[in-house]
Amino acid sequence: MSQFLRDIKIANINVTEQTLESINHFLIDRLVTANSAIDAKSISEKEKADQRLALFYVIRFDNRGYRLYDAQEAFRFYQQAAKVERVIFTLDSAQSERTNRMYGTYCEVRFDANDPNNCNIQVSSDDGDAVDAIYNGILEIVGKSKSLSGFARTTWTQFLVQILGVAGGFILSLITAIKASPHLKFENSFVLTFLFAFLIFSNSWGFINQQILRLINYSFPNIRFSREGKGSFTWLFQALVGGILVALFLLIFSELMDWVGNILGGFIGDN
Repeated sequence: MSQFLRDIKIANINVTEQTLESINHFLIDRLVTANSAIDAKSISEKEKADQRLALFYVIRFDNRGYRLYDAQEAFRFYQQAAKVERVIFTLDSAQSERTNRMYGTYCEVRFDANDPNNCNIQVSSDDGDAVDAIYNGILEIVGKSKSLSGFARTTWTQFLVQILGVAGGFILSLITAIKASPHLKFENSFVLTFLFAFLIFSNSWGFINQQILRLINYSFPNIRFSREGKGSFTWLFQALVGGILVALFLLIFSELMDWVGNILGGFIGDN
């Protein structure tokens, strides 16, 4: 069994073509060096074949996926795709693949735009120095592509959205009560109108909160696949649309409460 293992989750990375090419060149260099050392060993050809490393790529895009051994073909798919979902680099020995990674050497780098828990670097081998060299080399390359998403993808962001949302709902309900209560000719009309408006908002806030957090996660993704000439303003457009929708909801909510107040006021006045 492989004795040495190092792994880490990847978070808040802006994956560019340069990032992928740097990882690819690094892994190819390690592959050539490792295979040359294996070929120089005084062991049988069967053992050499079992220990030799091979590099392959997995790319998933537009609801389909490919496992490829040609880097140029993988990069061509990456550039042509409408939406890239996942890119995986795998450096694997025949022994590791045959034993389901129980023995042998392997290295895997996963970038997944849809699942933050599926983004990691993992290196394993019975050679501790090789594990450290590959792991640190890839980590250094990935570290150069850090994004600012980490500032938005925190529990404090969720807390801030919750506090501002509740405060906004309170103020909106207060304004609604001020506008609607004059039309209601009964005792404590202001208080009852406020409570009614805030109750409606409270039952709507759970859905609105989810959409706001979803918009933040979309605008500041854990993994963003950046490609030249594609998707440059997608996040900005999404943020603008989300902001317009929220503002539209608040406007409709305010007008609806005012309309309800007028209806109730007329009904109560007639009776």
